Amino acid sequence: MLANSIVTYQDLLKDAKEPLQVRLAMVKRYKETKSVSLVAKEFHTTRVTVRKWIKRFSGALSSLKNCSKAPKEPFRQIDERTEDLLVQFRKAHPSLGYDYIHHYLIDNHCKEIPSKSTVYAIWRKHGLLFRRYKKHEKKRDLRAIKAKYKPFEKIQIDVKELKDIPNYLDQSLALGIKRQKEMPNRYGLPMYQYTARDIKTGALFVSLAYGHNRHSSAIFADRVLTHLKRYGITPRVIQTDNGSEFVNTRDATDDTPLFIQVVTRNKKTEHRRIPPGAKTWQSDVETSHKIIEYEFYDTVKAKSDANMISKLRAYQWGFNVMRKNGYKGNRTPYEIIKEENDVKYATLPKEILDFPTCILDEKFDAFIRGGYHVGLPTKY
Repeated sequence: MLANSIVTYQDLLKDAKEPLQVRLAMVKRYKETKSVSLVAKEFHTTRVTVRKWIKRFSGALSSLKNCSKAPKEPFRQIDERTEDLLVQFRKAHPSLGYDYIHHYLIDNHCKEIPSKSTVYAIWRKHGLLFRRYKKHEKKRDLRAIKAKYKPFEKIQIDVKELKDIPNYLDQSLALGIKRQKEMPNRYGLPMYQYTARDIKTGALFVSLAYGHNRHSSAIFADRVLTHLKRYGITPRVIQTDNGSEFVNTRDATDDTPLFIQVVTRNKKTEHRRIPPGAKTWQSDVETSHKIIEYEFYDTVKAKSDANMISKLRAYQWGFNVMRKNGYKGNRTPYEIIKEENDVKYATLPKEILDFPTCILDEKFDAFIRGGYHVGLPTKY
């Protein structure tokens, strides 16, 4: 027994949150001695503690567990009117959080502003907190939405700058030195990649250009639309960012830039701009830029710009026909087209994915002769 031990009841509490066996021994010892003082002395504790466990013991070991110290009737910390205002605010503005309630409560002559945890507890109690999805869950939902599109129904277009790729830039500068007399440009290889990517299949169409301007973007859009038209396909939406090569950045309401004229000339294709700063809206084409940099530009070796174009077209063909995309169910763009329920798309030939990659600057004269007067090209 503990009477001859230096271990006290408090020492046992430090080692275990709930020493149930010690408390049970304390109760049994009381039944034997019928003396609270003797039991308290033997267990090195107070008579109050002994009486507490004797009173609580009901015959079951679970009755000797610690009881909750929370008040049975907690004091209400905020006024009912404040709670009503918080509920009204959340129902009127379900997307706004705690940071927006201060002015609302002050404008409604509320004398107290609850803490953040209190506010969210009230909203949770009334079922006004919506679940925030994790990133992989959002991607899964977006994947399901994109799968509802038809192939080439919505295409994203963007421009990738190639000056920040050491392997590519080194070859370009070396080639430029050899061709100084032939070319007035500083770089021997084009420094911009114009990219179009279908959000349904992930098919990739690319071309290169020395200039980053509205003429190159218009020529690229014209070539993409013409290529698809050969196979009876007309995109419904062409989406771009708000770059000056696509839109008039001085006047956002101006719908006359050359690129937009080319995209919308058939009256069936719509041009859409992403909201300012919403870079994730171009996630498909931006992802392809990262992939092509790692898989192609970081390792490619080219003897000339023509050789670079031929290798880029070969990579584009492999990307569209042979490279499986895990995000698209581990399928290639060509396999996704063939699995389409619509016969119009399922019977498309493989050649639709062989876009004629080129240097856009070299197509300027042909673009002019096609009936589109774009003025003088920008000096590089």
